[in-house]
Amino acid sequence: MKSGITVIKFLLVVFIWLGSKTLLANGENGLLNATTKLDFRTMHIWRGSATSYVPTFEPSFEITRNNSTTGIWFAQSVDGSYTELDLYFTYDFKSFSFTVYDYYCPTSIETSNEITNFKRETTKHTIELDATFNGTTRFPVKVLVATMIYGDDINAETNKHNYSTYVELGYGAQIDQNTLDLFVGFNMFQSYYGDQFGIVNAGLTAYRNIQVTEAWNVPVQASLITNPTTNSVFMNFGFTL
Repeated sequence: MKSGITVIKFLLVVFIWLGSKTLLANGENGLLNATTKLDFRTMHIWRGSATSYVPTFEPSFEITRNNSTTGIWFAQSVDGSYTELDLYFTYDFKSFSFTVYDYYCPTSIETSNEITNFKRETTKHTIELDATFNGTTRFPVKVLVATMIYGDDINAETNKHNYSTYVELGYGAQIDQNTLDLFVGFNMFQSYYGDQFGIVNAGLTAYRNIQVTEAWNVPVQASLITNPTTNSVFMNFGFTL
């Protein structure tokens, strides 16, 4: 069973790669633009919580036309303990971005064939709406507000949706050839992120391009992430192909 699912996931990665290459070719003709990349991370941290403590590979591609972007993002840990497949659509308007996400996180590699299950009681999908202020020259602070509106975000006691809401403030700075992103994220009330209001995700990420050849640079990054609510500290490293 595992080998069959592994083959399917490998074919998915190949499909993403080849499909994005075709879209890139179309983009050169002015129809649309597409980007593809493959990220490697020593672990996967999402909003102050570790979803994988072992290395993950994370292929993705995006299709952009005018002010809209459609994307697919996939993650798989090397030991098969963590799998995720996300779809999203973003619309940009001036300094703002509005995104709808479909996060799909099966409990194990064996159950990843439940992707078509959207039943409220058993689905492993989570639908989220995001609104982002991307900052301006006068106010260079990024503000994200994200709320889960359906799916795997149900209060076990009340059997109602938590409507878990996450708010993050971010600031970017350039130091020589390094880019620094500082961030602090809040849980607004008892929900997926914690039992009460508080900081759940704070830290910084440093980015730098490493020149491998004259025509090829590899982006690398290192993150220090803390979650004061759970007294957790993480160090995460990665690079992008």
